[in-house]
Amino acid sequence: MEHSFHYTNHIQDLSRIHADLAKLAAEWSIPVSELRQVTVIVEELLSNIIRFAFDDPDDHSIEVKVSKSDRLITIRITDDGIPFNPVDYHPAPVSDPASSNTGGMGIILVRTFSDSIEYKRAGQRNHLTVFKFIKSNP
Repeated sequence: MEHSFHYTNHIQDLSRIHADLAKLAAEWSIPVSELRQVTVIVEELLSNIIRFAFDDPDDHSIEVKVSKSDRLITIRITDDGIPFNPVDYHPAPVSDPASSNTGGMGIILVRTFSDSIEYKRAGQRNHLTVFKFIKSNP
């Protein structure tokens, strides 16, 4: 079972994520707590792509594919932004999470809520895959 969602590199597209993923929760019987984590993963990754991946004012397409097999949810995000491997990115330790200067919290949340992350650059595209096991029952 796979669903595809298409977003642009405009910050207002982030507002669609919750509704898009909520449809999957009902169809796939995902517990609300797990859906929240999947939503945070997608929101944080898309937010980073929208904010940092494009060095021109042009419109860019970002594809998000979400699939479920048994208790495994796979999130695949593809974009044509500048190369960035979040697997190799290690933000400085956070001393004050409330600090507005703190960077990297999104990546930390993605790592916390996911079970595995893979990245590859193919041609001019970033391919990010996040795996999350559903640990609780609906």
